[in-house]
Amino acid sequence: MRINSLLKLLVATGFFLVGHFISAKSLNSKFQILPLPQNIEIISENGLKGSDLSFIITEGEFAMPILGPLTGSLPRCKNSGKGIVLRLTTSNAPESEEGYLLEIGKKGVTISSKTKAGLFYGCQTLEQLMEDSRDFNLVIPQMRITDYPQIGYRAVHFDNKHHLDRTEYYYRTIDKLARYKINAIIWEIDDKLRFSRHAEIGAPNALSKQEVRAISRYAKERNIEITPLVQGLGHAGHILKHHWELRENPASDWEFCPSDPRTYDLQFDLYKDALEAMPDGKYLHIGGDEITAIGIDERCKATGKTAFELQMEWLKKVCDFATAHGRVPIFWDDMPIKYAGLWRLVNNSNITDEEVGKQWNTEKLDKAVEMFPKDCIYMRWQYEDPTRTAHRLLLDWYQKKGLKVMAATAAATGGSCFMPRNNSRAQFIKDFSILVEKNQLCGILATAWDDGSPHMETVMRGFIAQAEYGWNTQGRDIEEFITAHGQREFALSHEQMGFLKELEKSAFFFDKALITSGSRNPAWGVQKTFKLLDLPDHKKTGEWSEKYADKIREAIDETNRYRRIEAGIQEALANARRNRYTLEVYQQTNNLFHYPAQMILALEAYDKAKTDVEKKQARQELENICRKFEWMRSNLESVYSQTRFMQNPDGYLADQNHHNHLAALTNNSDWWFLYELPMTQKVKKWLASLKP
Repeated sequence: MRINSLLKLLVATGFFLVGHFISAKSLNSKFQILPLPQNIEIISENGLKGSDLSFIITEGEFAMPILGPLTGSLPRCKNSGKGIVLRLTTSNAPESEEGYLLEIGKKGVTISSKTKAGLFYGCQTLEQLMEDSRDFNLVIPQMRITDYPQIGYRAVHFDNKHHLDRTEYYYRTIDKLARYKINAIIWEIDDKLRFSRHAEIGAPNALSKQEVRAISRYAKERNIEITPLVQGLGHAGHILKHHWELRENPASDWEFCPSDPRTYDLQFDLYKDALEAMPDGKYLHIGGDEITAIGIDERCKATGKTAFELQMEWLKKVCDFATAHGRVPIFWDDMPIKYAGLWRLVNNSNITDEEVGKQWNTEKLDKAVEMFPKDCIYMRWQYEDPTRTAHRLLLDWYQKKGLKVMAATAAATGGSCFMPRNNSRAQFIKDFSILVEKNQLCGILATAWDDGSPHMETVMRGFIAQAEYGWNTQGRDIEEFITAHGQREFALSHEQMGFLKELEKSAFFFDKALITSGSRNPAWGVQKTFKLLDLPDHKKTGEWSEKYADKIREAIDETNRYRRIEAGIQEALANARRNRYTLEVYQQTNNLFHYPAQMILALEAYDKAKTDVEKKQARQELENICRKFEWMRSNLESVYSQTRFMQNPDGYLADQNHHNHLAALTNNSDWWFLYELPMTQKVKKWLASLKP
């Protein structure tokens, strides 16, 4: 029986169904396994508690897989109690290399698999059942779970473009990803690797190859393979800020010149260093996206080739390098789509199916297909709704041409300043996962772009959504996933996690609260010039409030929202059994988002004050708000810096890329407060100018 419908019924009513109903009184619906298993069969409600298990052993001569805290604390020798037996077998296990059979009886537990990876995943599922048994004092029913992934390659994205996390945090994150059966990481390490062949490119605080190799080995032991993403052709600011001679455009550090042989000498050296640091993956991601200026350099003009021909020649050369070094190359696919004139159709949600039908034309792609290297995987990135007709047509085209394709969705886009939105983008992730299975693509990656550098903890729910839907593409609906996530991560209910949806909403007000023009959204291009709100004129009482009436109304609403979120986080912190650090990050993010509303309402109070006493009180409140900024900033940085470095090392040269990424604006953490810091300084100066 499909677990999809089975566990949905359990969540909704408290029943399991296997030929008959089992009373909700005798089987608690608190059990949540994430990702959702494929098949589950309940034999009896009379099972065992996790605390009843007193040992774990292997049946046969093979090493014990890495275990979780509960299973790992058990003795590894048989005793007279109830225990866990791990079996490597080909006769009683799913065909999948990552599949397992988990059988729970009154006398103990047996996990069977063809592979050690399957045993590892079976142990992760048992760990969750034991966790729920402990947290909610539940009996685990006698059951049989037959489970396997529907997508073989389930990856998430580490992007260190503009920040570096503490080394120990990578290990903690890998533990969490493995718990949810993620089996790959594509690491865009940028200049945070100490390249031995080109030491000038690594940042002063970059990780050594030995450190990264140790992380890669740790991940491999937990069935996660790490692949390097070394940007090539475009997105090369971290390289070309040092190598002006290889720029296509002397005024931009964005693109390499593909017609200079030294380009390949440098790129191949960087590839070699990255592969030595991450030796355990089967892929090499070579980037190649968002090119804007190929073919303008004299070296390129001298070839007589078009910009697209130059791009595809570059792709052929780097693909040849990858295959010669035992790696399968991965390439972002947007440039061929743009060349064919299909980009607008694929990405514009406002174009009707009828218009798509009239305008869809793959003639240019069809003619160019011979230039597409056949040993390359084309990464079809779509961060919004992947079910659009044009996007489906593009997947069909790839399939008809026999090209290998991998999907890329997003847990955090370039426009997600500090906080991913829309339920951590879980619906988009689910929809693309379904298309991956249907079209038999090579896998899926949940990207997490560092343009606005959200904390990894705010991105993690999106990564866990990828774990859920990469394993079981139909899985739960989004609200059910939110319930499962809250329980697994914190032992909290759906209601207790309600603050997170509110926090996502509050991010929209924060984005633009203190300005009348400008943008700090990296997806649109951060504007370094912006216009802050004017300040009240004490001679014109009420005029400021009338001018900014809409801002004031929003600030009132957001203040009420802040209070709800803070109350929710406080309750979560009091009741959570694990991952309190994540909740602390949410709390500090909430304080950051609330600061503009505090400032706006304090300015309103001053503007509307009619007596000297009222003016004095309002002025004191504004002074308090300005002091609160330093308090808020200090607390946020104290919490965030537990896992990441909050500033670049002395002498660090930031990229001068054309995207003006928010997180690249300053070497310290001032960029976090792009509007809040100058607004606070503006108000302080204004207050100092007022007569006592």
